[in-house]
Amino acid sequence: MSESQLTQVQKLDKIRSAWLPAVEFLFGVSNEEAQFVGFEVDSDIAKPEILLESDELPYRYKIRMPARGFSNDVMLLADVVQELVRGLYPLGKEDKASVLSEGTAVYGAITAIKQVFGEETLDSYLNALKDNGFAYYDAFSYVAVLLTEDPKAIVKLREIKPFLYQVEREDFAAVGVEVDRKIADILTYTFRT
Repeated sequence: MSESQLTQVQKLDKIRSAWLPAVEFLFGVSNEEAQFVGFEVDSDIAKPEILLESDELPYRYKIRMPARGFSNDVMLLADVVQELVRGLYPLGKEDKASVLSEGTAVYGAITAIKQVFGEETLDSYLNALKDNGFAYYDAFSYVAVLLTEDPKAIVKLREIKPFLYQVEREDFAAVGVEVDRKIADILTYTFRT
C-alpha cells in the first residue's frame, strides 16, 4: 500500500469511527454475523462496494472506496456513511437489496451531510441525487416517511430481522410500527436502479 493510500485509509477509518455510534443509534447495532475488516482504495472503480471475504464467513467484508471520492468531502462522507449503514446488514452473495435497506443507507448519508455541511449543501446533494440517482432518492423518500411516523422503526424492525432487506410487510405490524400498507409494500420491494 502506497503512502497516499495509507493516508486515505486512515481518513476513511476516522470517518467510520466518528459516525458508527450515530449510525447504530439511528438504525441499531451491526448484525453479529457482519464483520468489517477494513477499507481498500481503488482508482479503477466509480462507486463504493462491499467485498465479501469468504464463503465460511459469508458476512465478513471490506469496503472498497473509489480514489476519486477524496476530491469531494461531501461525497466522501455520503459514501462512507452509506456503506457503514449497509455494513450493519450486509448483503450475502445471493441476497437482494430492498427499497427499505437502500433507502436506509441513503437516509444515513443525508443525515450526516445535513449535520456536517448544513442545509444548503444538503439541498444541492438531494437535487443531484434526484437528477442522477432517482431510485436512491425515491427509496430515501419512503424511508423518510417511515421514520417521520416512527423514528425508531428501523431499530424495531432489525430486532426481529437483523438483515433489513429480509423485512416483509407483516413485520411492520409485528413490531408495532404503523405505516400505510402501500408504503410498507413499496419498502419491501426489491430495489432496482
